[in-house]
Amino acid sequence: MTKINKLALIKTGDTTYDKIFAHFLDEKKYKLSSTQEKIKNRWLAAWTLRLSLSSTEQTINIYMERFGVSRAQAFKDINRAESLFGSLAKTNKDGKRAIWSEYVHQYLLICLEAGDRDNVGRALDKLERAWNLDKEDNPLVNLDKLDDRPIKLSIKKTVVEMVVSSLETGVVDFNNPITIDVDSLDDE
Repeated sequence: MTKINKLALIKTGDTTYDKIFAHFLDEKKYKLSSTQEKIKNRWLAAWTLRLSLSSTEQTINIYMERFGVSRAQAFKDINRAESLFGSLAKTNKDGKRAIWSEYVHQYLLICLEAGDRDNVGRALDKLERAWNLDKEDNPLVNLDKLDDRPIKLSIKKTVVEMVVSSLETGVVDFNNPITIDVDSLDDE
């Protein structure tokens, strides 16, 4: 369903989509005109056809014949129906991925229980593909954050000498702060 920022107020300037969306949220508060009711029913039919048929092309052809609308209007209505009720293409893909992952996970458990190492590896490969872990642009893993990059520091020679001398004596006197002549650092 569409993200709700604020309820449509049903005022001048609201689109038919806004009014139908608000009607689905609260039918008593937001009444539809007869024309808007017909459009709502068309969108419900488009959604139902899209659910029951395998392709968008089949849906459009039946929808055009049933409601006597142009091909362009059929596309618009199906698009608005999916915007209102959810995208079937995305839902189907995610749903199939979830079902496939469950089957592969069950297969993995059976292989682990049987001690079948070869098929455990195959099952893990299938899970990797199902969960898109084999993709470079996988948002779940950011390999750049795992790189062990060396840290390079640049320290002036006089500072290094002061640190070395304090390490040799083993004592650092913080009561007498070390002063560095800034002009002499520029010369190095």
